[in-house]
Order: sequence, then structure tokens, then C-alpha cells
Amino acid sequence: MASVKVYPRLDKVNKNGQVPIYIRLTKNRKSKYIALDVYINPNDWNEKTGKVRAGAKNANQINSFLSSKEAEAESIALEMETRSKFITASDIKSRIIGRPPTDFFEFMEARIKAQSEELSIGTIRRLKSILAKLKKFVENEKLFFDEINVRFIRDFQHFLIEDLKNQINTVHSNLKAIRKMICDAIDEELMPSVKNPFNKIKLKGQKTFREFLLNGELERLEGLELEEESILNHHRNLYVFSSYSGGVRISDLLMMRWKNFNGTHLHFQIRKSREELSIKLPKKSLEILHFYKGYEQNTDDPDPESFIFPLIKIKPDETDRLKVFNAISSATAFTNKNLGKLALLDKPE
Repeated sequence: MASVKVYPRLDKVNKNGQVPIYIRLTKNRKSKYIALDVYINPNDWNEKTGKVRAGAKNANQINSFLSSKEAEAESIALEMETRSKFITASDIKSRIIGRPPTDFFEFMEARIKAQSEELSIGTIRRLKSILAKLKKFVENEKLFFDEINVRFIRDFQHFLIEDLKNQINTVHSNLKAIRKMICDAIDEELMPSVKNPFNKIKLKGQKTFREFLLNGELERLEGLELEEESILNHHRNLYVFSSYSGGVRISDLLMMRWKNFNGTHLHFQIRKSREELSIKLPKKSLEILHFYKGYEQNTDDPDPESFIFPLIKIKPDETDRLKVFNAISSATAFTNKNLGKLALLDKPE
């Protein structure tokens, strides 16, 4: 339990010979001090009663004020200790003098809001999902930084795997996001770097491999007889184009415009990493682009701003980030579903 004591600082005598009254907060043998803007003559202090002597000037008013401040400090300390056993004297002091406690949930929510313009919709949703998982794990409205130690991280990791059935790489990604938030909090001096639990935790993910069809399998997929106008045919073309073009992600291909193609190369920015990329297209890829050049606009010179593949249900000039994100997510899910159907059609007799 934290102890609260009101006392005069006899080592801080001002030019009038008076000393200031402080509250001393002690928790786990560490103390923090709060000045109360009250000055008295050192001889007017009664050490036994912890009050100003009755005969001193304004003794009643001063003693009443000191008693109220002491009671307020004790009440706040008790409330905070009831919520968390990891509360420090510094946390209690911050609450008493009006600064918000170092609540990780509040900090993370504020960071997400502050970065809403620079982060992708997908990243924002992922961070909010991680925050929801943390709240579910803690089962409390607040999570103080001092609670986030090595044991806490290990227990949360176990919770993600055993209770939420998250995959190893999802757990790894979640913990990396929390580590980044803690590093940001340390930069803002909300948490000392020595208390960063990730100083003692090494994060490990699993290597992932993107599956592509073998030459024979890809040829069988290309040879499937599909109606030219069918969505299955468009999804087949999208996958085949990706396979021959260095494995460009479906989400990037869905947003690919004719202005990204110069006749031999695709020049574009990867949505996930924002890396600029240039890919020289092989003959098979060029044949697919030739098919789509006159597909909707019936011209060999399509609008540079129009999408190459007619699969995403937004206008090329759409600027609403959420609408764009939802359109890509929906089209990607539909594509993946149909690729599963094509895989079944592709199976040899």
C-alpha cells in the first residue's frame, strides 16, 4: 500500500525564513513529492500531530487545507491500487496533480487517431483489432504501462494462441505492433526504456511461402474452356498474369491502370510497402493486356486512368480511402473464392 504524508521541507527555506509544505507519496520504497503552495514558519510545525500549531497565523485554515489534500491523495492512491497492483508513486502523483495516468489503452487510441491520415485503412483496422484483443485479455478499462512487463507479454501471447486460436505469424504481428507503441511511448517519456519488456523478448515469426502453380498446372489452368465474358475467365486471367509477371499481388493488380503500362513494362507503387517497382512483362502477360485493351472501351488506346482489369467496383477517380479499401477487399475475396473453383476444374481426370 502507498503511504501519504504531509510535512514541511525544512531544507527549502525561502528569503522570508519560511518553508514549503509537501505531500510525500511512498510506494515500494520509492517516493514522489507534491508541493502544496503553502509556506509556514518552521517553528509553527507540530511534528507529533503533523499539523500547524494552534497559535500560528491562519492555523485552522491551513490545517483544514492540508487535511483535505492528504485525504484526497489517500483516496486516489487507494483507487488506483485497487485497479492495478503495478501502480507506482509516480502514477499516483501524476493523477493528483492533474496529468492523466499513463494508460496504454488511451495512448494507443490517441496514436491510431493521430496517424489516421498516414496509415492505410488495413493497418488502422489491424491496430484497432489488436487493441480490442488487449482489452479482452486485460478485462479492465485501463492498462497502465507498469503492468506491461515480460510476464504480461508472455501471458498475452499464450492468450492469443490458446484462447483466440491466432496463427503464429498473427501473434508475431500483434506483438510487433505493441512493441512499436511502447517504443513510441518511451520516446515521449511516458515509460522508462529500462522497463521495455521487449528488451528481454525476441519475437520470431514463421517463414511464409507464396504458392504458385508448376508449369504443367499453369498450362492446364490456361487451357480451361471458359466463357470470355465470365467472371471466372477474368479471375483466371488475373492469376495467370500475376504468375507470369513476377507474382504481383492481386490487390495491386486490381488497382493497376493503363497509365502504369508503357508497352513493355509495368511501373507502379506497391500498396503494402509503397515501394516503387518496374517489371518487364513477358509475352504471356502482354497477350493478356492486349485482350483487355479493347475489352470495354473497344480501342487500342484506352483511357490512361481506367483500370486494366474490370474487376473492382469503384470509379477510377475515387478518393475516399475507406471506399477504396473496401472495394479492394471485396474484389480480392471474390477472386480468391473463384481461384478455388478454378483449382477444382483444373484437376486432371
